[in-house]
Amino acid sequence: MAYDANGKLIPGLAKSVKNPNPKTYVFTLRKHLEFQNGKRVTPAIVKTNLEYYGDKKTGSGLYTGLKYIESIDTGAHSVTVHLDGPDTAFLQWLAVPTAAIVPKSSLNKTTSNKIGAGPFKLTKYQPGIGMTFVKFKKYYGAKSVKLHKIEMKFYADAQSRVNALTSGDVDLIDYVPWPNWNKLAKTPGVTVAGQQGPFQYVQFNVTKKPFSNPKVRQAVAYAVNRKNSVAAAFQGHGKPLDGVVIPKSDPAYDPQYANLWSHDPAKAKKLLAQAGYPNGFKATLLTTSQYQFLEDLGLSVQSDLKAIGIDVKMDSPDWATRTKKGNSGDYDLAVSGGAGRITDPSYLMGHVSGPANYNNSYGYDNPKLNAALLAGLRASTPTEKKAAYGKAQQIIKTDVPFASLNTRSQAFAYSSKVKGFKNLPGFLTFYGGYSFPDVHMTK
Repeated sequence: MAYDANGKLIPGLAKSVKNPNPKTYVFTLRKHLEFQNGKRVTPAIVKTNLEYYGDKKTGSGLYTGLKYIESIDTGAHSVTVHLDGPDTAFLQWLAVPTAAIVPKSSLNKTTSNKIGAGPFKLTKYQPGIGMTFVKFKKYYGAKSVKLHKIEMKFYADAQSRVNALTSGDVDLIDYVPWPNWNKLAKTPGVTVAGQQGPFQYVQFNVTKKPFSNPKVRQAVAYAVNRKNSVAAAFQGHGKPLDGVVIPKSDPAYDPQYANLWSHDPAKAKKLLAQAGYPNGFKATLLTTSQYQFLEDLGLSVQSDLKAIGIDVKMDSPDWATRTKKGNSGDYDLAVSGGAGRITDPSYLMGHVSGPANYNNSYGYDNPKLNAALLAGLRASTPTEKKAAYGKAQQIIKTDVPFASLNTRSQAFAYSSKVKGFKNLPGFLTFYGGYSFPDVHMTK
C-alpha cells in the first residue's frame, strides 16, 4: 500500500485490494515487479516480509500493527492475508514506509537495507554528507516519474538548512524551523508548505505519588495554558489541543469529545485539594536541552503549574539521557511530542499501553481503556467505531494517561523551480517522500 500526494491510501505493489470479509484481504500484485537488484518481487517474498514484520521476536517496529495477522496464503499473483479479527488500521500499516517489501536477505537486524522496489534507487551514501538516488526504470510507475536524480544533503543544524535553500544550494528542505518560518514565507521564490502534524503533551510517572492519583493528573490537564504553549514553543505555528488527535474525516471523530479539558486553574486547584494536596507539592519535570521546542514547552508548563501550587524543577539533559530517563521512569512528569505512524485513532494504543517507552507515561496501564481502543480497532461499522472511541475518550478525560498541549505545524520549504510537491496532511507529514514521484523541476 502507499499514499498519493493528497494523503489518500492507494495500492502500491498491489494492482488491487479486495476485502471479501472483515478478516480477509486479497492483494493482487502487479505483473513483472522487480527489486532494484534485478530479482523478482513474488507473492512468496511479500508473505515472508509480512510474517517478519508481524513477528514479535524480530523486534520490528511494525509489530504493533501487524501482530493480528493469523495466516497468509499465496497464489500465482496474489497474497491473501487472514486476520484474527476485523482491523480498521491494517491497510494503513502496510503504507508505513518501513513496511516496504524488500529482498529476503534484508530481513534481519544486521543488514543495512538499501534495496527496494520503489521509484528511486540509492546509488551513493556518504554518512554525514548525503545520499544520491536515481530513477529506477523498472519501477511499475516509472513512466510517470519525471525526476531522473535526487541529491540529498545532510546539514548539521536548522539554520544551515535554511541558508542552503535561500542560497540555491538545495531546492527543498524539510523540518522548517519555527523561528524562520515567517521570514522564509516572505522570501521571493520560496514556498512554505505546512501541515498540522505531531502533537505535544505532558506525561507522568504513575508508579509513585503524587501522579499515581488521577485527580492530580486531571489538575495538570486543567492547569496548562495550551494557547501559551503554542506561542512559547512554535511562535504561533501550531494549535491548542484540548483532547486527542482524531481526523475529522474518520468515522471515530465526535465533536463532543474535541475538548476534554479546558484551561481552568481554579478547577485544577480544587482537584489538587481533593487529592490531598491543598498546598501543592514539588516535582521534577523532564525535558531536553537538545530540542529547543521541548525545553520551551517545559518552561511554559512549569509556569502554569506554579500558578496552582506545584513547584516544578526542570531537568533538561541531552536527548540520549532524556530517552534513558524516560524509559526507566526517572522523572515525575515530562513533556514529549510524537505522532501516530497511522492516522487511524488506534495509534493511541501505542501511547497508553505496551512496554516502557520514553514517549509514554511510565507505568501507565488501564485495561478498560485498552479494551475500548481494541473495540475501536475491531469495529465493523462506523457507528461501532464512533461508540468505541467515544468510550475511550471518556476514560482519557478522567484517567489522563497524558495531558495534551498542542499540535505543531510541520513544514517543507521549496523553491519555485519545484513543481508537484505536496506536504501530506496530519501525521502523514513525515511521509513526504511519497510525493516525489509527482515532482518535476522547471528552470
